[in-house]
Amino acid sequence: IRAAKQALEILSIDREQLANEAEELARSRAHIESSIQDLEQDRTLGRDSITELRRTADTLSRDIRKRETELSRVTAKYEKAFARETQLREQFEVSDQQRKSLLQKQGRSGHFSSKKERDTWLNAEITRLTTSAEHQTMQFEATEHEHNELQTRLASISQSVLDAKAQADAMVEQMSEMQAREVQLKEEKDAKTSMRKELWRKEARMEAENSDLRDELKRAERVLSGTIDRATSDGLQALSEIQERLGLEGVYGPLFELFEVEETYRTCVEAIAGPSLFHVVVDTDATATKVLDELNRMKQGRLTFMPLNRLRAVSASYPEASDAIPMIERLQFDRRFLRAFQQVFGKTIICPSLEVGSNYARTMNLTAVTLEGDKIDRRGELMGGFVGRKGSRLDAAKTLIQTRARVQTAELEAKETQASLAALDQEITALHSELQMLSARAVQASNTRMNSKQELRQLLKEEADARLFCEGAEKSLAVMRTQQRGAELELEALRAELKAPFAQGITAAERTLLERLVPEVDAQSSELAKQSSARAELEGQRNVLQSELGLGLRMQLEEAQQQLEQATAENPDQTIGTQSRELSRLAKLQEDASERLAEVHREVEEKMRDITDLEKQLSDTTQALETETRSVQRSMEQLEKCLAQRNLYMQKKSEYTRNIQDLGVLPEEAFANFSRAHLPKLAKKLHKTNDKLKKFGHVNKKAFEQYSVFARQRESIRVRKQELDQSAESIRELIGVLDQRKDEAIERTFKQVSKYFGDVFEKLVPMGRGALVMQRRVDEVDDEGVENYIGVSIRVSFNSKTDEGLRMQQLSGGQKSLVALALIFAIQRCDPAPFYLFDEIDANLDAVYRTSVASMIHELSRSSQFVTTTFRPEMLAHADKFYGVTFENKVSRVSTITQAAAVSFIEEAQP
Repeated sequence: IRAAKQALEILSIDREQLANEAEELARSRAHIESSIQDLEQDRTLGRDSITELRRTADTLSRDIRKRETELSRVTAKYEKAFARETQLREQFEVSDQQRKSLLQKQGRSGHFSSKKERDTWLNAEITRLTTSAEHQTMQFEATEHEHNELQTRLASISQSVLDAKAQADAMVEQMSEMQAREVQLKEEKDAKTSMRKELWRKEARMEAENSDLRDELKRAERVLSGTIDRATSDGLQALSEIQERLGLEGVYGPLFELFEVEETYRTCVEAIAGPSLFHVVVDTDATATKVLDELNRMKQGRLTFMPLNRLRAVSASYPEASDAIPMIERLQFDRRFLRAFQQVFGKTIICPSLEVGSNYARTMNLTAVTLEGDKIDRRGELMGGFVGRKGSRLDAAKTLIQTRARVQTAELEAKETQASLAALDQEITALHSELQMLSARAVQASNTRMNSKQELRQLLKEEADARLFCEGAEKSLAVMRTQQRGAELELEALRAELKAPFAQGITAAERTLLERLVPEVDAQSSELAKQSSARAELEGQRNVLQSELGLGLRMQLEEAQQQLEQATAENPDQTIGTQSRELSRLAKLQEDASERLAEVHREVEEKMRDITDLEKQLSDTTQALETETRSVQRSMEQLEKCLAQRNLYMQKKSEYTRNIQDLGVLPEEAFANFSRAHLPKLAKKLHKTNDKLKKFGHVNKKAFEQYSVFARQRESIRVRKQELDQSAESIRELIGVLDQRKDEAIERTFKQVSKYFGDVFEKLVPMGRGALVMQRRVDEVDDEGVENYIGVSIRVSFNSKTDEGLRMQQLSGGQKSLVALALIFAIQRCDPAPFYLFDEIDANLDAVYRTSVASMIHELSRSSQFVTTTFRPEMLAHADKFYGVTFENKVSRVSTITQAAAVSFIEEAQP
């Protein structure tokens, strides 16, 4: 029934957890369904917006392509027109310069009276024009250098434009990869979170099982402790701690842990082993000494050791018969412990009855034991009687071993589960960190992409400006080339005139050339004007197209694409897909949780039915036991009647025996002759014999018989007196030993309680001290005798470690409560109880002392259970479980609550 109730409790925990999980999954599912509905509405609106934006972007793209085609055509015409204009301008400048030179020569021919005067002016003019030409050359070179720099900068800007576009495209691809990775990480995180929840449920279930196992272990330890003395129990409990602390490999444990035996032979094995079951087997006496010294230092009971190096092999000869089985052959143990088992069981045989065993015990010098535990040794001493299985030491020891192994296995599984949980926590934390890093990288990538677009717009503007500057520089270079060509022609004319002889006017050839140049220059000027007008018109068309593309259509397209990207990014399709997958996962989890919950419900119902059936069986068994008890009682009454009749017959037998003895010493043949005679005949013969005996009335017929009887009685009394004298001496020695042990126990207990009281009081009151004082009689000379002790008093100080202290009568109520608790805790350390029940022990204590008491209870709860009632919050800081008692509708209810609820409960209860 207890196992079924434990299983029911675990199933109830599972059911509660599954119900909470199912409720949480239902809430999450409802939230996601609502979110999907909202996203569906947003998607419907977003699709219309995206369609319109795509239509606008397509229209703008077509317009841009049309404008770019037109711009290419116009640019080609413009470049051709510009080249033609440059060519015409050069031709015009050459012709015009020749015309101007001839006209100037013709005009200044009358200004000079001599060749020298003319040459002087020509040299001055040549010098001026040479200087001007050099200055123009410098300007041309500077403009050409600026043009080259502008072309280099334009190429750099164009490359930067390509890089910015590539970076923006790379950011888009990277953001897409990060979105896919984010979905993958979220799925992994959700899967591991589900695994962690399952491990949490497993951990809670294992904690409940471990708690039940620990309680079962404590019960097994108490049962085993009840079969042995306190000192041995304390020693066995401290043995494993000492072995682990000292690192002793030669401590093999108590004898009962080292062998297995069939159920049939357990009673007889326990009868033979007795206290030897708890003797500790070690490898050497040195190991035993180390453990014993540590036991004495810790004052943790005492143990008996069996050093294998000191044990002698016991050789025994067993009878070769089917009714005598050597006990050691029925034990399963490691052969290295053979000497220890020979020491205890080596001279024992198992016999079917004491009659058979007594013969073997006497003839073979062995101890014989029956399966029921009755034994007889070689001296003929009999021991036995009824042995109940309930108090079996071996059963209790084996139960303890099995329970301890189960506890160790459960604790190992719990540690493995905790390790798995820790690993999962780390993995989930790593996934969460990676998600955060991924989100930060996504934001960074988005910002980088926006910056790249902004930079691209700026670079495109700079590219257009640089291109305009390049074109301006090219125009300036063309003009400068024309001007340089004109200056060169003018210089050539002046140098030619300087070399020519001095004459008035121009030559006939020059006049003919001038006449030809005048209409030619006019024609070239007219054609140049037309070409310039055509080039200017084409340049205007090109500028308009560039403006429409750069500042109009392309910016509109970029804005439309940006809005489209934003709308696409905000498009809930991907979110809906993610939410739908999450909804499917939650639905699957909810279905699994519902199935598990239904299964747990069925198991709970089955367990409840099992418990009901078991309780019914227990009730039926109890009734049957009561019936059997009444039957046994009736049999006992009948047995008492039979015993009464037997006693009556025994009395009659004694009376007849006395009558026979009164007759004196009778020959043996008298019994043989008259044993089968009839009573009436014997009565007549007795009457006749008595008449004959009357003649010898003065003779003492019993003198010889009385002498023999008195002699035997004297010898018996003398032997009995010797035995009584020996018994009296043994009793006096025993009384002395017991008195000494009693004195030592009182002194030891007082010292332990006093030491622990001082330690506990110092922990509860750090600024004070406390001590127990043994009170003695003042009229006795020997103050050291325990018989002179009349009581124990307490002296405490709450604010000094040097003051003499106050007695209990001088303390306040709260101080008395604290001292009483310190004494209880000190006694608990000396002799721990399984559990303690405290009812509002902190009611009269200050907050500081309540905190100290709560910490002390938490420290002591490692070995005992503490159940406390309180209306103060300090006790709640270290508690493991909380119960609230409520009174509603005239009914008190006790329910399990959380720590936070308990704190609120107390805060509401306080005025």
